[in-house]
Amino acid sequence: MRRRLLASFFLFALGLVVALEVPLGLSLARNDRATAMSEIQRDASSLAVLVAAGLNHGDRSSLQLVVSQFARADGAVVAVVSSGHDLAAAGHGAVEELRDSRTKAITRLAAAGHTSGEEGSNDPDDDFLYVALPVAITAPGSSGAPSLTHGPDVVLLVAESATVLHARIRSHWITLGLFGVGVLAVATGLGTILARSLTRPLERIETAVAAVGAGRLSERAPIGRGPAELNALGETVNEMADRLEELVHTQRAFLADASHQLRTPLTALRLRLENLEGTLDPEQRADLTPALAEADRLSRIVDGLLTLARAEGGVRPTREAVDVGAALRDRAEAWSALAEERQVTLACETPAAVGPHVPDLGALACPGHLEQVLDNLLANALEATPAAGRVSLLAVRVGDGIEVHVTDDGPGMSPSDRTRAFDRFWRREGAPSGGTGLGLAIVAQLARMSGGTAWLDATASGGIDAVVRLEACNG
Repeated sequence: MRRRLLASFFLFALGLVVALEVPLGLSLARNDRATAMSEIQRDASSLAVLVAAGLNHGDRSSLQLVVSQFARADGAVVAVVSSGHDLAAAGHGAVEELRDSRTKAITRLAAAGHTSGEEGSNDPDDDFLYVALPVAITAPGSSGAPSLTHGPDVVLLVAESATVLHARIRSHWITLGLFGVGVLAVATGLGTILARSLTRPLERIETAVAAVGAGRLSERAPIGRGPAELNALGETVNEMADRLEELVHTQRAFLADASHQLRTPLTALRLRLENLEGTLDPEQRADLTPALAEADRLSRIVDGLLTLARAEGGVRPTREAVDVGAALRDRAEAWSALAEERQVTLACETPAAVGPHVPDLGALACPGHLEQVLDNLLANALEATPAAGRVSLLAVRVGDGIEVHVTDDGPGMSPSDRTRAFDRFWRREGAPSGGTGLGLAIVAQLARMSGGTAWLDATASGGIDAVVRLEACNG
């Protein structure tokens, strides 16, 4: 947004500068050209009087002297031409100018009346400004008195180089260009300040919203710095965050309280059911076993809900460096007895031979979270793997992360089921009845709190490859 505001401000300033400076530059160029031509015309008119006097007296030497003095004083090329022949000429390149086809054309135009203008060429430095005037001379009239006539083929040509004029015009354009650049620089600076004043409050609000979305419900957008409209938006966002925090805390508190309060009656219920076992006959005892199993299942559900409530609420612990290989070996040893009881091979494929500390398998995780994740994944894998099957633990470094894999030889899941498996209380069709549907939800939540992710893949044998990726630590 800041770039768009700055670009819009810059384009507006650029359009304004062009709209103002281009007409001004053209106007200055016209004025300079008109001033230069006016000066040449004034000088040419004064010189024409002297040339006419010289021609009337028939003194060609004095005519040449007048022309030469004028040419030296003004740095011009001056020529008096009659019937295509030069009567007098002076100035640098005067003879070449008279022979030039452009000059001949000018003299022909001047024979018909007053003419002036600018003659150009391929090289701008060779351009010149000119004035051609027909010279008025006197001749004897029919009564013998002198009469004023215009010699139709006597022309005074005064030409000056246009280099000075062009340099002056270029100077104007350069000055306008530098002024325009300065204006654009100032406009860009002001636009940057204005854009920041508008976007910074929005960025702060965006940061606060992102923090709330990431679970930091106490984050709030700062108020008081910025336009009133953005402050109003920030206040609205903060009110929404307050309500959301209150609702989430209420929900978590209810979940934690309910889970905690349910543990005691469930424990008492199981004890009462166990006490009844010795007083029942075999047929009644057969009905008691499913009741005990359901009580155990309810206890596991309550424990899972309490774990989730604790994981989602309160202040999140700081991540620490953990030895993933050591954690995998420790949990494999802890679950080996159950695996042996179920006749399942539990393999831990980590480089234990290199010593107790394996730097290449160091990861960042919240204390105790990796062990809880492994416990839930191993419980699911051992539950799904049939006798004589295999469950494997593997940790590998992939790029800048550590991936922990728990694979099994169970029946596997469809792609859609693997996606839904992390939903709370979701259980695939045909799953064992003892599950709670909270294990993978707990895994996903603990992985997120440790800055990682969790997902399910299929193995080559059709089983499940549960993967947890954590950020690797250096050293």
